[in-house]
Amino acid sequence: MRIAVVDDQELFRNLISSEITSLFGRNAVQCFLYSDGNEILRAMALGLEYDAVFLDIEMKDIDGMQAAAEIRQISKTVPIVFLTSHTEMAIQGYEVSAFRFLAKPIDRQKLKETLTDLEKHIYKGINITLHVESRDIIVPVSTILYVESANNEVRFVTEQQPINVRMKLSEAQRILSEADCDFYKVHRCYIVNMKHITKFSSTEIHTSNGQIIPVSRSAALGFRTKMFEYLKQNGR
Repeated sequence: MRIAVVDDQELFRNLISSEITSLFGRNAVQCFLYSDGNEILRAMALGLEYDAVFLDIEMKDIDGMQAAAEIRQISKTVPIVFLTSHTEMAIQGYEVSAFRFLAKPIDRQKLKETLTDLEKHIYKGINITLHVESRDIIVPVSTILYVESANNEVRFVTEQQPINVRMKLSEAQRILSEADCDFYKVHRCYIVNMKHITKFSSTEIHTSNGQIIPVSRSAALGFRTKMFEYLKQNGR
């Protein structure tokens, strides 16, 4: 998950970022810090995208409400969480479809609840259904680290557990492609979620669970091109 934190107080920016990273885990979230509304607007105008924006209302130059209105011109759907000492401004926030208001000083439990709700909101609908034996399992694609083929099965390795399904890797690739997510077939036996890649070269990939996956010679050039596009698009 990519979260932007916009606040003109450096101490508060760092505090929010630290809390978010602590609650989600370093491998699960990236925080992008901005000191005013103009900074994030410039970044978004260049094509950077975020899964959520935490936005202080009371800032110099351009306040949070004005920044939110301009953010809405770029993205109609990105969730905006307002940070404010004046909760009476909540009514005004509905004009820009605010996801939530958090009162300063931030209560850690309230922040945790907001992050949990954000995750559910962001990833709702982005699921695949896997038929395992006599039952169907719904799997959020964001939790899939990689997919590997072995014998007559495909193993979906998720953050929670591996799920073995009787299908071909080509069928798994089709399902993931229809989900419109960032997966790439790097080897005849492996499809990798680029979100969970922590390190890569022309010959191998390291995933967020420590697994090392080979990259075939035939897939190397296409993978590196796609990976650099992904990194540029997501500001990593």
